[in-house]
Amino acid sequence: MKKLGILTGILLLQNVFTQQEKCSLQKLESNIYKVTAEDLKCLAKNSEKKNTIFFTFARWCEPCLYHLPNFKKIEKDYNVDSYVMLIDAEESKMTRLAIDYVLEDYPDAKIVILKDREKKNGRKYKDFVKEITPSQFEAISDMSKYIVLNNTGEVQLVTNWKDNKEYPQWKDDTSTIKRIVLPLLEKK
Repeated sequence: MKKLGILTGILLLQNVFTQQEKCSLQKLESNIYKVTAEDLKCLAKNSEKKNTIFFTFARWCEPCLYHLPNFKKIEKDYNVDSYVMLIDAEESKMTRLAIDYVLEDYPDAKIVILKDREKKNGRKYKDFVKEITPSQFEAISDMSKYIVLNNTGEVQLVTNWKDNKEYPQWKDDTSTIKRIVLPLLEKK
């Protein structure tokens, strides 16, 4: 059984490396890549899975800390590629804290980081949200977002805080996931 787990891990990493090569992603460090909205679409197009899901995360974001376990549960039951997407500056202390936090409980997590822009006007994440969010969804630059793309690179969903109907019970996003995220995904 242990050999099967190791083999599965090797195959997963091989698929991840293939995706990153095809998308020409820049490495931040070992297995962590810098991305733009177009890179997310490229990863989805080159995935062997029907859907790719990204979860926006920062260590300082309290909802992110509460919602990360629910995000990671999705990949256990659904046929998806899943990535935790960090949004702080590439080389910042906050990015390092976020990487360490995610990997502590999820050592096999795939992590990408939103690429820094040449002009640092503090709008990196806000501009990304506008770019990735299709017109049928409201582009709100909140955190703890679920971004779902199909294998043609089409963005199917970008959540925001208004999707949580149980607000102000913001610590638990289970109903939001069940209501609008999971119906887009294929069960294993």
